[in-house]
Amino acid sequence: MNCYSCNKQKAYLEPCKSALLSGINLFLCATCVEEKLEPRWVIILAGRQNGAEYVRDYIIKRRYVGNTISAEELIA
Repeated sequence: MNCYSCNKQKAYLEPCKSALLSGINLFLCATCVEEKLEPRWVIILAGRQNGAEYVRDYIIKRRYVGNTISAEELIA
């Protein structure tokens, strides 16, 4: 299976609840759990629902894997 955050194939993934969206269950690898990473798409959805200020720390501290999240993606 692939980790929802880093998209790397792992033999074991931990089921976790998203820290940003309460109704989302995620399967994350141990590295992503330790670093408290969230999938990029979850950060974008949470930013659209709750405003950019809500996800500011995740974006500034790069607590996700992938391309930089732009303001356009949060307001689209």
